[in-house]
Amino acid sequence: MASSPPSSSSSSEEATTSSNGSASVQFSKYSRRATLRSVVGRPDGGLGLSGKRAVVGGWVKSANVVKAKRGGGAMSPPRMPATETTGLTCTEVLMARVPLIRCIAKLIAGASTVDKASFSVSYKLGPVTALVRINDGSCVPDLQIVVDSSLCPLEQVTAIGASVLVEGKIELVEGKNQQRVVELRVDKVLHIGAVNIDKYPLPNVELLPPDELIKDYPHTSMLFMQMASAARVRSEMVHAAHTFFQTNGFFHVNTPIITTTTVAGDRRKMFRVMRPTSKSDNRAITPEVVRASIKAKTKQIEALERSESNKEALEAPELDLQRASELAQQLEQQGSADFSDDSFQHPLYLSPDHTLHLETYACALSSIYTFSPAFQAESLEPNKHLAERWTIDAELAFAELEDAISCAVDYLMWLLCTVSKNCSDELKFLSTKENNGKNFHINSVVSSPWERITYNEAVNTLLQVKDKSFEAKVELGMPLSLEHMSYLVDDYYKKPVIIYEYPKQLKPFYARLMEDETKVSAFDIVVPKVGIVACGTQKEERMDKLTARIDDLSLPRDQLEWYLDIRRHGTVKHSGFSMDMEQLILLVTGLDK
Repeated sequence: MASSPPSSSSSSEEATTSSNGSASVQFSKYSRRATLRSVVGRPDGGLGLSGKRAVVGGWVKSANVVKAKRGGGAMSPPRMPATETTGLTCTEVLMARVPLIRCIAKLIAGASTVDKASFSVSYKLGPVTALVRINDGSCVPDLQIVVDSSLCPLEQVTAIGASVLVEGKIELVEGKNQQRVVELRVDKVLHIGAVNIDKYPLPNVELLPPDELIKDYPHTSMLFMQMASAARVRSEMVHAAHTFFQTNGFFHVNTPIITTTTVAGDRRKMFRVMRPTSKSDNRAITPEVVRASIKAKTKQIEALERSESNKEALEAPELDLQRASELAQQLEQQGSADFSDDSFQHPLYLSPDHTLHLETYACALSSIYTFSPAFQAESLEPNKHLAERWTIDAELAFAELEDAISCAVDYLMWLLCTVSKNCSDELKFLSTKENNGKNFHINSVVSSPWERITYNEAVNTLLQVKDKSFEAKVELGMPLSLEHMSYLVDDYYKKPVIIYEYPKQLKPFYARLMEDETKVSAFDIVVPKVGIVACGTQKEERMDKLTARIDDLSLPRDQLEWYLDIRRHGTVKHSGFSMDMEQLILLVTGLDK
């Protein structure tokens, strides 16, 4: 088990202690301001900074305008004498003093109209003060700033989404449940980034954004507290990954994003890289050429089907036919396509995984890892799959399957402990009401030993289930569906499960054959409420076994000659695993998919 995780808090963003023992506000090294994490994100909530001056910035989350006290403070609007409302209509007075009526008016007349009217009334009633809650994204708690109407037009600093940079003095005030909290009394407004409240798409950034809003305005999603908290958790997870592997002797490497190798995955689920079309080049492909290609590929497929060829033999021409049909549609609109660049003489794809290229590094550097994007085109259910996802992949030379499993388990434990320690506020904020802010999804993973079962044991367990019916058929030699795995970890074992020894047809060609040559050395780690978070294999290092497997699957040998060289020259046993970052985020935060 790895050692206890360190804290990721940056010393440049924490308050320091002066020579007389009192805390002082530490400005961020590069932006000449104090982050809110160094103020309200402190263990004491900033109480130790009372009386200190600070410059802070952030985006407005909520605001309220109140009547200013003569002594410079703020108080709730008092009952005003009739003489002070001269020139105001009854409706204006009611909107200024009764929040319910103001809300109703917003629904009828529009928010911007009512807000402008309310500010006009407030100024007529006398000096007012804005109580504005801001957040700069560095922590969960907001900071309340108090802005007097004499400093700037309050409608600018109270608009949700506006950005402000202000300077003032930190003061203690009484918050909810008679608890002492801090606020910043502003005496200088250094910057205001105004918003157009008529066009601003986010009505309330305190709530979880609906799917429709994220789809229409994806660039605004980080302004929501839930999304910002998840982003900070992800940042800590990436930091924890690098820390774990670096402290355990791994080297970080980068593998190709664009590849010509397609045998690691289904080409029909890979993104093809193509150049822009051109009508001027002599080597441009015309619609007539494509139609002839479609006709030839169709005849080839028909001939293969008559000969009862296997699925693998049909895959390549079927894919070529699909690509040709797509290109024909493109040519109908643009006239021709240019493939004259030498670098595009062979089909190029966005890499769906990094396993094959990682092996080349592992067989030279021993222990390596990468944190890289992977791409997959899912045509059946595109709304349920990510076209781009980030994965953490590791490969260990001189290692067998058990070594890879131990490394994967240790990393997951390290990750959960690190994030629990350094992102406790974020995890508490993201917790649902059902678990009362306690991270049961993490506790259940780290508190008890994980179950280890073979694939056959998993299938036999499912076959014995009588009180539940599964949509996908349970059968030896068939893949386990998400529903099957969910039952095993959520209902039967009620803890994480490591499933290993899969039938060879369910895993990639490079998985090492076991003695009976029907199963391979591979594993999946499945956790409750999430599903598979890690997949791993011991690679086949025996040249004869690997080439036989390639031939059995009718894979193109010409694409794999570079890969086979690893076995020809200094081969060694090696194993590795891959983890999906998005799945890990679900595991750590407890959020729904």
